[in-house]
Amino acid sequence: MFDIAPDHAVGLYAGLLALPFAVLALKFRHAAASRVPGTVLGASVLMATSGAIHLGLVWTHLEEGVTAVLFVLNGIAYLALSQLFTWRWWRPASAALIAGTLLGYLVYIVLGFDGPDQVAIATKLIELLALALVLVPVRGETSRRKLRWRTLGVAIPVLTVMTVAVVWIDALARPDERHAHAGALLQATNEVATPGQEAAAQKLYNDTSSAIAPYRDWRKAWADGYRPGGSQTMPSTHWMNQRYVDAGYVLDPRHPQGLVYANTKHGPQLLGAMFQMKRIGEFGPDPGGPVTAWHQHENICFTPLGFEFSLMTPTATCPLGAIAITTPAMLHVWIVDNPSGRFAVDFDEKLVRKIDQA
Repeated sequence: MFDIAPDHAVGLYAGLLALPFAVLALKFRHAAASRVPGTVLGASVLMATSGAIHLGLVWTHLEEGVTAVLFVLNGIAYLALSQLFTWRWWRPASAALIAGTLLGYLVYIVLGFDGPDQVAIATKLIELLALALVLVPVRGETSRRKLRWRTLGVAIPVLTVMTVAVVWIDALARPDERHAHAGALLQATNEVATPGQEAAAQKLYNDTSSAIAPYRDWRKAWADGYRPGGSQTMPSTHWMNQRYVDAGYVLDPRHPQGLVYANTKHGPQLLGAMFQMKRIGEFGPDPGGPVTAWHQHENICFTPLGFEFSLMTPTATCPLGAIAITTPAMLHVWIVDNPSGRFAVDFDEKLVRKIDQA
C-alpha cells in the first residue's frame, strides 16, 4: 500500500548518511554529552536524523515554495536543537518542535498537499521515538516528574494512533493509480488501451471463457484437481489447482491456476478464472495494456485459519495472532457481468445476491 515516492528517496539517503555523523558529533562533544542521560543523547541523534531527512527533501520540492520553506525551517530547527541538549529550555523546545511537526504533517495529509509514503512514515516514527525520549524524566529530577510520566504515557500513544490512522485512512480513501484496490498493487502500464490492446484483451476473454465453460459444473473442476482455497462461508472462494501452480503456466486459458466460485444456496457458481504467476514480485504478460493489468495483493493480514480480516497498518504490523502475507501477481477474468469490468481486481458482491435470488 505504501511505496517510496521517487522524490522522497533522497531524504531517506540524507537521513541514513546523517546518522553516523550525529553519533560522531556526540563523541566530539564528550564533555557536554557526559552531563546528560542516554535518553537525551538518543533524542539528539534521532532529531539530527530527522533534520537531515527534511533538508534532503528540499531539492526535490523547490517548485512547491511553501513546502520547501517548511522543510528548510524544520531541518535547521531539528539540527540546531539536536546540538543544544544542555540548554535549559531544550526539552520544552524539542517537544514543541516535534509535536508541531507531527501535527503539521497530518494537516498536510488531510488537506491533500502530500501523500503518505515509506519515507514520511519512517520519519514520523523516528520523531515519535525522539519525542518519547525527550519526555522521559531524567535521573534526579523531582519537580514535575509525575507530570512528565503522565504526559509521556498519554501523548505518545495518542500521537502514534493519530498518525497511523490519518495515514491509513488517507491511503484507503485516496489511493494512487497503482493502488486503486485496497491492499493490491497494480501492474504499471500505459494509461489508455490502444486498439490492438483492446483486441488482445477481447481474445483473452473469449479464449478463457470458452476454456473454463466446463467448470460451470464444480464437480468437473474437482475432478481436474481444483480445490477450495478458503472459507466457503464468504461470498466467493478461489479454487486453486496446485498442479497448474507448480507447472508455472503463464496466462494459459487452458490451464488457469484458479477458478472463482460464488458460494450460493444453489451451490458453487462459476464467476471466472484467475491466472497467477509463480514468483512474488513478477508480473505476467499484459496483452491488453491497462485493461488486463495484473495485480499483487500485499500487506494482507490472515489468521492462522486463513481468514482474511484486515490490512497491515502503515507501521507494518498485523493484529495479534495474525500473519502478514504477499501473494504472487494475479489476473482475473470474470465471465459474469461484473460492473467493475471483465478483468477487474475484484467482483461486485451484489452478483452473488442476484445469483441467490435466481
